[in-house]
Amino acid sequence: MQSKVFLGLYLVIATCISSVVGLDFTGANWIWIPGRAADGITYPPGNATFRRDFTPTNGKVPISANILITTDNAYTLYVNGNPVGTGVDLRFAQRYCVRLVKDCNVFAIEAQNYQPALPGNAAGVLAAIQIHYSDGFIETIVTDGEWHGVTGTPAGFEQVAFDDSQWPAAFVEGSYPNTAPWNTPALTPAIPPESQNPGPSLQSAKWIWTNELTGPGSAVPIGARAFRKTATLPNGELAVQAKILIATDNAYTLYVNGLLVGSGQSFTVADRYVVNFPPTPRVVIAVYARNVPPGGPAGVFAAVDLVSCDCSDDVYLVTDGSWKYNMGTPAGFIDPNYNDSAWPLAVTEGGFGASPWGPTTVPAKNSPQSAAAGGAPNAPPADVVV
Repeated sequence: MQSKVFLGLYLVIATCISSVVGLDFTGANWIWIPGRAADGITYPPGNATFRRDFTPTNGKVPISANILITTDNAYTLYVNGNPVGTGVDLRFAQRYCVRLVKDCNVFAIEAQNYQPALPGNAAGVLAAIQIHYSDGFIETIVTDGEWHGVTGTPAGFEQVAFDDSQWPAAFVEGSYPNTAPWNTPALTPAIPPESQNPGPSLQSAKWIWTNELTGPGSAVPIGARAFRKTATLPNGELAVQAKILIATDNAYTLYVNGLLVGSGQSFTVADRYVVNFPPTPRVVIAVYARNVPPGGPAGVFAAVDLVSCDCSDDVYLVTDGSWKYNMGTPAGFIDPNYNDSAWPLAVTEGGFGASPWGPTTVPAKNSPQSAAAGGAPNAPPADVVV
């Protein structure tokens, strides 16, 4: 008979950060039910069910859960009674992102231990989960001895209201990555990449400036100009990170939600920034751009990838005719609540590779947070990831 297992999750650490944090199996344990053979590895085929409820503390509001899981031999994952995904090969872990409800959430797994040609074999479940909160806190949850487990598969076990108060604790087989037989190269789970999103791309961006242009790439007066772009995510979605590529002819200072990201002065090589911030449905990008003596062409060229924390698709922005500009740099223009409703729309000059700039090189490494350029507004530093 195949075995099914329902798994709960145990809180192990909380950190006050508002970023997209890498998730792996660090701190997680392989678990199953009691009844392992004397060899310390083998379990007979059969079913068992494990669970644990998760309730946030201190009035925190959970937004989503990033889940990393693998099972020897197979599983179906549930969250709050809803099926999320399945896996059939312990060597390949899977990632999921699931939106959570405000109060109690239940993470559940139906797992199967089977080996038709043998009387029994190793069985285990390994999982790690990040809980993202509305205030930017993240809690990491792992498979652990705090779980409850019983033999069999009670009806409704995956539901939030199911009563598991009489179930005994799960059996902890050992920690990752040290527990046999999964500590061998052949059985060590492969962890998939954090994201399949391509990130920002300048290929669809436009060089933009003000109406001082007489034609694409034409010479314009020297001096500083202000540019803004406000992105409001659809359906109440929340962003926690902006990945930005930016190049400017001649110099710029970049701000995200009123905080100073960095400065640069190259139109041939872009700067790459990764900026973290508390969950928000609205992100404001502001650029102080200056055309320096002796003058000539001027432009701002950028692409932005807004990363969500609620399992939504990323939102992509590029410099185009929807950005706004001001002929000066009015006080407070970097403030996300600044009223730019009277600002005109930017004038586009050309796309990637356009004359006189040619193709813009994209660096492989992130740029660090840096000071404002001379004349640019000062602001508190943004949380820039290097």
